[in-house]
Amino acid sequence: MDKRVLLVEDDLDLRDIVQDILEDEGYDVIPAAHGRQALEYLRTTRSCEDAPALVILDLIMPIVNGWDVLDAIRCEPSLQVPVIVVSGVEKSKPNGVAAYLCKPFNMVELLDAVRGARCESHREGSA
Repeated sequence: MDKRVLLVEDDLDLRDIVQDILEDEGYDVIPAAHGRQALEYLRTTRSCEDAPALVILDLIMPIVNGWDVLDAIRCEPSLQVPVIVVSGVEKSKPNGVAAYLCKPFNMVELLDAVRGARCESHREGSA
């Protein structure tokens, strides 16, 4: 689905708020509480219609952190998907991500980043 977003955030309150806002905008949101859940979802859906069009990824999480998820996405060609990083610790945009938002971010910034990443993904897919 073109509007499926994998939301990877360990803060339940923030995850719920972001999920509600994205769903209000018509996105199908798949929530994950840590990187292991995200990687499991990406690996099981990589070649089917349930694959996400975009990942919103926190960096500092338990079990498997966002840096490890980014590394897996970069190293495994079948997992290639645009990523928006959200972090309260990292102060600069990591290499190879579609967008970076510093926590706390406002929802207008988030929606602009999601739209921008989806547009960029469409341009790359049609090139």
